[in-house]
Amino acid sequence: MKKNSGTFLTEALIISVSNLITKVIGVAFKIPLGNMLQNNMEMFTAAYSVYAMLFMLSNAGLPVALSRSVAVAVAKKRRKEEGRVFWAGVLMFGSIGTVLMLAMLLGADAIARYSEHADAALAIRLVAPCLPLVCVSSSLRGFFQGHRIMVPTAIYHFLESFFKMVVGLGAAYYATLRGYSAPVKAAYAILGITAGSLVGLIFLIICKRIYEKSRGKAVSLETDDYPTIYKNLLKVALPVAATSTALYLSNFLDTLVIKKGLIASGVAENVAGRLYTAYTTLALSVSDLLPATFVYPIAISILPAITSSVTLGDDKKTREYMNLSIRISAIIGMPCAFLMLAVARPVLVFLYGSAWGGSSFMWNGNEVWAVDIAANGLRILSMGIMFISLLSTTNSLLPAVKKSYLTTISVFTGVAALAVTEIVLIRIPAIGIYGAPIASVVCYAVALAMNMHFLRKLGYIKNSYARLFAVPLMCSLICGITSLSAVIITSAIFNADRRFGAFAVMCAGGLVGAATYVFTLVAFGGITAQEIRLLPKGAKLCEFMLKKGWITEKR
Repeated sequence: MKKNSGTFLTEALIISVSNLITKVIGVAFKIPLGNMLQNNMEMFTAAYSVYAMLFMLSNAGLPVALSRSVAVAVAKKRRKEEGRVFWAGVLMFGSIGTVLMLAMLLGADAIARYSEHADAALAIRLVAPCLPLVCVSSSLRGFFQGHRIMVPTAIYHFLESFFKMVVGLGAAYYATLRGYSAPVKAAYAILGITAGSLVGLIFLIICKRIYEKSRGKAVSLETDDYPTIYKNLLKVALPVAATSTALYLSNFLDTLVIKKGLIASGVAENVAGRLYTAYTTLALSVSDLLPATFVYPIAISILPAITSSVTLGDDKKTREYMNLSIRISAIIGMPCAFLMLAVARPVLVFLYGSAWGGSSFMWNGNEVWAVDIAANGLRILSMGIMFISLLSTTNSLLPAVKKSYLTTISVFTGVAALAVTEIVLIRIPAIGIYGAPIASVVCYAVALAMNMHFLRKLGYIKNSYARLFAVPLMCSLICGITSLSAVIITSAIFNADRRFGAFAVMCAGGLVGAATYVFTLVAFGGITAQEIRLLPKGAKLCEFMLKKGWITEKR
């Protein structure tokens, strides 16, 4: 197993491909599972959101903290310290994960009752053992990422998702054949998450053993003592964990707030459940697909590179990496937002079918289908893609320069805005369920604005916002208009309420919009030769584009 010698964008490409496969598997898991559970899917979703919240709380900052500490040790050529950092992370965060697992087991009934999802208690208990498993896995992933080796992390995500799907669907199908109740079927389905976590952990342990054997014995025994290592880990991990937990709190708040708020506004309990299920099962599962695949890996891969430049005192390189990562996040995230806005309904119909949920239902005096509720929610969430894309990147930049507490301030401010917005809007009958996606967009926008302010104040961003974002935003708007036009035209030709027709409409909108974006981005000088060179195989592509006169060396 060799260290990746490419740029951080090459590393990001590895994670991007893995994330794309993982997201496809995730959707492939939820479609048949949703067909088996139908409107009872809310029990699975509620249980998973509780687990995910505690997962974030227990180890969200661990890979970042470990990768940073290991990267520092690598830069200083301290092999012994690398091992100490790893085992310190395993012990510290494994203990936290175990404590939270016990809390989840003991508090399952209370959590389920409070959130109006009483039948989810069994599923909450069965997913609890994942917490200590993923803490150890996160330690291993952080170790490899600190060495800028991304392949083990990529394969881990694939294995975890694949076995989650296979075991989860198999167990849910078995429960269905046996005629078990809906809460039991949801609990069986969630067993796949535990199985996937276990398989992924075993794989990472094997990878680390192979890697350590290939390196031989450590030459330098110089290292910090354990108290110093724990202190350094906590200095990075706690703010990052708080930040990541706060961000995921939006999904957890959905579990706690949506159904209760809808019922309080006068919506019948069964209708509130169907609205919650349509939004969380259909819209949320798709909204994260594009940024998680194409943008989040930049945030993961940039940290070791910036950490190395900070450790070596190369301020110029640090600023260069930061500005490039922000620019590239915008160049990718902005068109994703407008493309998703244009193709929201065809995507959902293709994945889930127009009649998902079994039947229509009445809400606010209108007959509605689950897919239409989800499509409107997804359109609103799509506007948050450009914000969350940049937020995920800037959340990695501040910790890299030892300013983690600033991301915590930003994100908690955003979550506070989310909580107030969601609680207020959901109780307004005319808005109802759509208050949740609106609140999420508000959260991302507020947190991003604060991160950008901090980075500029610290002197890491000197370009104007217009120079950073104007051209990608303009090209993305044009992309969205052409994509929506293609959707409207092809919808008149194909039946967009059937899966084949929805697929044709989705492809037409996506391809036309993407092609328009690339053309306009190059035509308006929205991407530079320097940025293209950093892309995988970018040197040859840049040379070709320079010869054609499509781009210049001007930065």
